[in-house]
Amino acid sequence: MEHPGHNEFRERVFESSPLPIVIMDAKTYKYIDCNWASIAIYGYPSKEALFGKTPMDVSAPLQYDGTPSPEKAVFYINKALQEGSVVFEWKHQRPDGEFWDAEVHLLSFAVDNRQLLQFSLVDITKRKQAEEELRKEMAFSKSLVDTAHAIVLVLDTEGRILQFNPYMEEISGYKLAEVKGKDWFTTFLPEEDDSKVRTLFHKAVDNIQVGGNVNPILTKDGHERQIEWYDKRLEDAYGNVVGLLAVGQDVTEQKKAEGVLRKLDQAKSDFISIVAHELRTPLVAIFGYSELLEDDGNHLTKEQRESYLSIVQSNAEVLNRLVDDLLDIGRIQIGRPLEILFQEADLDEIIEKATASANGQGLRHKIIVTHNKPLPETIWIDGGRITQVLNNLLNNAIKYSPQGGTIEIQTLTDEEKVTVSIQDQGVGMAPQQVEHVFDRFYCVDVSNSRNTGLGLGMTIVKHIIDGHGGEISVKSCLGEGTTVAFTLPRRRRN
Repeated sequence: MEHPGHNEFRERVFESSPLPIVIMDAKTYKYIDCNWASIAIYGYPSKEALFGKTPMDVSAPLQYDGTPSPEKAVFYINKALQEGSVVFEWKHQRPDGEFWDAEVHLLSFAVDNRQLLQFSLVDITKRKQAEEELRKEMAFSKSLVDTAHAIVLVLDTEGRILQFNPYMEEISGYKLAEVKGKDWFTTFLPEEDDSKVRTLFHKAVDNIQVGGNVNPILTKDGHERQIEWYDKRLEDAYGNVVGLLAVGQDVTEQKKAEGVLRKLDQAKSDFISIVAHELRTPLVAIFGYSELLEDDGNHLTKEQRESYLSIVQSNAEVLNRLVDDLLDIGRIQIGRPLEILFQEADLDEIIEKATASANGQGLRHKIIVTHNKPLPETIWIDGGRITQVLNNLLNNAIKYSPQGGTIEIQTLTDEEKVTVSIQDQGVGMAPQQVEHVFDRFYCVDVSNSRNTGLGLGMTIVKHIIDGHGGEISVKSCLGEGTTVAFTLPRRRRN
């Protein structure tokens, strides 16, 4: 085809243009003319090789939005014919299969009543590749933020909420749309923390390091979560501060665990102190009376010697029980069951001996034993362990009862079991104290009682009764006394 104008114009404007220029027929869509730059960009060896081709011959099968190229080409051609010109991006394919991208400037014009289309091409392949890399990078970054098990929060310089991630929605119960644009401090912070945290925010915006601070946030349902924050101020391309990026880690459970550990450390310290005291008390008595027997033995009467020996023996028994308790609690701590050796035993005799031992403590308490029905002649139990149970329960009853108080032991026998209860008229316990009575190291805090001990007895008692297949319960009321009842199955156990 003869280009409008003379050959010099064509050579200077058309052929020498660095921009690829192509002319095609508006009816057939065939390329009828082009300049040398278009041959190079399309990857054809000559103009003749390109002539007669259509946009469909030089395009990728699909365009960026997934539309087939023939359909998309017709759309833009019709748009150019209707509006005179159109600019768009197009994905091409060279004869060797290589894909490339171009910005297309398409315009329509007529020559000798023939409708033609001319377009110029700007190679944007590198830009498109960069955009794709950026898109992938942004998608990756967004996936990291969206799936991060941490709060990612963006505030403007006034502390208004611009953005936060799904994890924050999960933690707080708020959707971003509900609070976007609202003041962070009045929306999420307890009132008493507002001023302090707002000050930290302004320091962070001023680029003063404040990372690692912990403060609570309020969830939608009113609960508090403890969050540890690390902040970085945000700047635009010109260095202007535009906001603050804050990354927060929910440390609520960690703080709870730290509190529990502190309590355990304190309990351990208290326990060591109590053990030292409990061991020292009988040892002092043993050493003291032993020295009296050794130094003044010849000058003591028989009654005095027997009394001193009884005191030494009684305190030795106390020491023995303390050591036994410590050994038992050690087994319980590591999950080992207490050793229970079942054999036939006379429960009536065991109760009588435990009562006599309690009366022998020299405290003026009245201990009454009542059998609602005769006890079985023998019962299959660990006599030593049941003696340990009775000693613990009677010691507690004596410890928390006033001088001269009555302690009653009752038994009730049926075909399946024997129930033993020990009732005192002591200070009693509040319901919250009863809840913890079987906890390890728990001692009832009653100011007017002679409250000493390791807080192990009731824990061990429960494990012994459990080991026998029985049950134990505690009923108590402040100022009215306490009743502890346990059952022992009559059926022989392996």
